[in-house]
Amino acid sequence: PRFVQHALRFLRAGGLTAASPAAPLPWDLVVVGGGLAGLSAALTVLDRGGRVLLLEKMGHLGGNSAWASSGVNAVDVNNTANGDSVDAFTADTVKGAGRGDNPLIPVLTGGSVDALAWLRGRLSEHLNLNLVGQLGGHSFARTHRPSSGLAGSAMVFAIQKQLDKFLQDGSGRFELKKWTRASKLLKEGDAVVGVEYKVVTAKDQDTPVSTGSVRARNVLIATGGYASDYTNSSLLKEHRPDLLRYATTNNKGTTGDGHKLMLTVGAKPLDLDDVQVHPTGFHNPADPDNKVKTLCAEILRGEGGILLDSRGHRFANELGTRDYVTGRMIQVDSATLKFALIMNEATAKKAETHIGLYTKKGLIRKYETLEELSKWDFWGMFVSLDSLKEALGKYDEEGGRGEDAFGKKFFHNLPYLTDGPYYAGIVTPVIHYCMGGIAIDPAGHVLDHSDSPIPGLHAAGEVIGGLHGKNRLGGNALSECVVFGRTIANRLEIGVPSSRQQQHPAMPVTPPPAPAPAGGAGAGAKEGMREISKQEMAKHTTEDSCWVAINDKVYDFTSFLDEHPAGAEAILRFGGQDGTEIFEAIHTPEMLADFTPIAELAA
Repeated sequence: PRFVQHALRFLRAGGLTAASPAAPLPWDLVVVGGGLAGLSAALTVLDRGGRVLLLEKMGHLGGNSAWASSGVNAVDVNNTANGDSVDAFTADTVKGAGRGDNPLIPVLTGGSVDALAWLRGRLSEHLNLNLVGQLGGHSFARTHRPSSGLAGSAMVFAIQKQLDKFLQDGSGRFELKKWTRASKLLKEGDAVVGVEYKVVTAKDQDTPVSTGSVRARNVLIATGGYASDYTNSSLLKEHRPDLLRYATTNNKGTTGDGHKLMLTVGAKPLDLDDVQVHPTGFHNPADPDNKVKTLCAEILRGEGGILLDSRGHRFANELGTRDYVTGRMIQVDSATLKFALIMNEATAKKAETHIGLYTKKGLIRKYETLEELSKWDFWGMFVSLDSLKEALGKYDEEGGRGEDAFGKKFFHNLPYLTDGPYYAGIVTPVIHYCMGGIAIDPAGHVLDHSDSPIPGLHAAGEVIGGLHGKNRLGGNALSECVVFGRTIANRLEIGVPSSRQQQHPAMPVTPPPAPAPAGGAGAGAKEGMREISKQEMAKHTTEDSCWVAINDKVYDFTSFLDEHPAGAEAILRFGGQDGTEIFEAIHTPEMLADFTPIAELAA
């Protein structure tokens, strides 16, 4: 989630479009979907001198990418002490997929080297991937994340800031249309040559306020999966009706739109029944029936968190693949599907950004001692202080030997039997990711039913099928977005002279100069700003007027509610209040740079 588009609102015609003025020319690329895959492709084509139009059906960019928090997988060739290699990454991914070799995996694993260099170089102005961890199914620590903010939102924000420069540089090479749903792919003969679209509103996303069409040399579909569509016409219901009992971690825009567009023009579907259930979505006792759950990031288990059933027993290798851990949960307690995630202080410190966020959301609670933890109401009558001591003591012993009964061989941040404190939350399996999708070749061309490329049509991100097989390893989703988005963008023919192209995709390029900041935290508050009382601010708590205080500055987020990636409710919860703690748990300070405070909060 990011607070970034406010400053561009004045540029959008009718509140819908941000563009720099210029005479219309053929687009080199129309991107449908503003998640990490689409954004990576857009910036890469722009850096090469091309022209890009981006269509996003929601009021914000980022999609599910902005919610990903564990990190991005990549082999760091500069970290020779790590011992990792492309071959090892490939072997882990093939094993996790469970379907043998496939031609897409080497593109992912080999391309991760360039992807990491690009993230660290081209996006260094706003992104610092300075931490690395080891997730389930990986034989080395290769999951990179920032120390402040969450990985997905930080990456999306960093690309947005670079795209903002192209929006304001006057070249007309980049245009962004939000609240714009692609409704049809245009074809001439066998080739896709453009897109028809409908402009909608936040209040009514089904009834268009206008329609249009655009022609392009290439169309990239990067619309994500279909794991948040519970309607009767959903791909989820058609291919995996057994999963409709589960909640999802996906945002409401993840409804398979791109799949349906491509299927209509003859694209080949692949393994649409392969939908991943993630073992750890948070069960919120304060909102138990919400169909959308907050993902409990895998990095918590990667840094040493352990899983216990309601009787206080471990039941799985916490670093096993997602399908394995979910399977063990179903075997152990298919009735409630609720389990405890426990972390000691050392584990919590390693994942302090996540712990801070989840604690402030009420999803994780801190217990000062093991005795206090033993009285947690989740256990009911089945767990005592002695039984917890026995369970944690056994875990420490197995860690000392380097293997347990479940085959676990990596035991991070021992010992667990300590004086405290401990952190605990309730987790449950949730629909998380669609491994199935549309067939592509290693270059990202969409394939038809005869496995021939459909000219002009490309796909990247979760919308594609075949890469992850039966099970996606944690951290590979963000990698997939960057690698395949850039693979496609780097091979497209760009309709500009070669002298305008910059052919160094992994290195920092010279972007347009940064526009002047719009004000706010990044630019400083206005001198002589009025003060308002807490009593006055407390009146502004609704969709019609929502004010939030951050670091003693009051911001009016009313017009931003429908654009917030986590939904309006995430802001409205703090309407009329101080939101500093929750903001800092999720965001970096610069994410406020495009908002101007309206007042100072009186002491």
